[in-house]
Amino acid sequence: MNDQPLLALLGLEEHARQAGNSAELAFVMVNDSRALVIYRQAALFIDGEGLKAVSGVTTIDRGAPFVLWLERMFRHEMTDSIRLIGPETVQGRDGQEWLEWLPPYGLMIPLKDRNGTRIGALLLARDGELWADQEIALLGRAVDFFAYAWMGLHRPSSVTRWQRRLTAIPNWRKLLVAAAVLALLFPVRLSVLAPAEVVAHDPAVIRSPLDGVIEQVLVRPNQQVAKGDLLFKLDRTTLIGKSQVARKAIATAKAELDQATQLSFSDSRAKSQLAIIRARINERLAEMTQLEDLIARCEVKAPRAGIAVLDDPAEWQGRPVNVGEKVLAVASPNDVELEAWLAPADVIALAPHGPVRLFLNADPLSPVSARLLYVTYEAIAQADGTLGYRVRAAFESGQDSPRLGLKGTARLDGRRVALIYWLARRPMGVIRTFLGI
Repeated sequence: MNDQPLLALLGLEEHARQAGNSAELAFVMVNDSRALVIYRQAALFIDGEGLKAVSGVTTIDRGAPFVLWLERMFRHEMTDSIRLIGPETVQGRDGQEWLEWLPPYGLMIPLKDRNGTRIGALLLARDGELWADQEIALLGRAVDFFAYAWMGLHRPSSVTRWQRRLTAIPNWRKLLVAAAVLALLFPVRLSVLAPAEVVAHDPAVIRSPLDGVIEQVLVRPNQQVAKGDLLFKLDRTTLIGKSQVARKAIATAKAELDQATQLSFSDSRAKSQLAIIRARINERLAEMTQLEDLIARCEVKAPRAGIAVLDDPAEWQGRPVNVGEKVLAVASPNDVELEAWLAPADVIALAPHGPVRLFLNADPLSPVSARLLYVTYEAIAQADGTLGYRVRAAFESGQDSPRLGLKGTARLDGRRVALIYWLARRPMGVIRTFLGI
């Protein structure tokens, strides 16, 4: 030990202050500290960066066995307080190899920042005798200003800074962050909601057989009808009038035929008119047959048994209709399926026969399961003027089918995605629409 330890300590502090960068300071720490105490080997280790300096060498070979052993020993044996260290205190293979690399008497001194957080450690090792309390005190003081100078000169890389910040985070917060990240990566089912209704699977659509005005609707909504029951009638006034005119024309033509037949025995001209008169009678008969057929068609009957599906009958009475215009439908109450309208912004990839759940407005706590049948490729204009994709799904067997006409909300399930994508899908769509990309 130096005879004037305080002067040596001041000189060592001056050397540390004159260091131009952290590399020069590290050289001072492992080499110039001999002016204060006697040792044979010294090494400096910085948390997150590894071995920074070794006494007696200018550069460090990172692949050398001695360097690898030193770094492994530092990581296992560093503490937040000064401690004596040697082959007896180091456990495992590192302790067995100690004497191959270092003298038996070692001293591990931690470097701390202003907040008392350890940033590294300085290791001194020597032969001959244990470290005295006065030497340990002097080295503790020296390491204090070494650490202060190191914090002022050293500029760690951005990676190292982030490593230190992460190291400073409490473990419980790290666990919370890790759990949050894992939760965001948890796979969930991508799904969308769409307004839905229970509709007939294969209804018999009843359309107007000809142009005219509806005279009377004979059924009520949801009324049970049998095959052949009269559903509604068209106004027949015009057709009946034409039919009466046609009958009179036929009677007149027959009278002309009788007269021409009597005259044909004596008048050759009258005989030549017989064929023309008969043709006129056949034409009038055909017209009469057509009118009678149209009159019969004015009474529209049910093609099969079921229930009548229509709007308010009073709204139809007196309304003009065109040929082929839908008036009502006859559907089986037990043969139903789900129809939903998917907004263009909500379209996702849906697999055929994918799961669909219907939450009825009348009973939202008891969802009904269904399987997807199809989704139209093109958007269709709805009754309110908005565009939507028609979705049809068949109710699964083994459950009570909902009543025809009930409405609710359908949830359509797609593929599984990460929770973070499920949360960000809609905001990402809004941002893309706003930015026009």
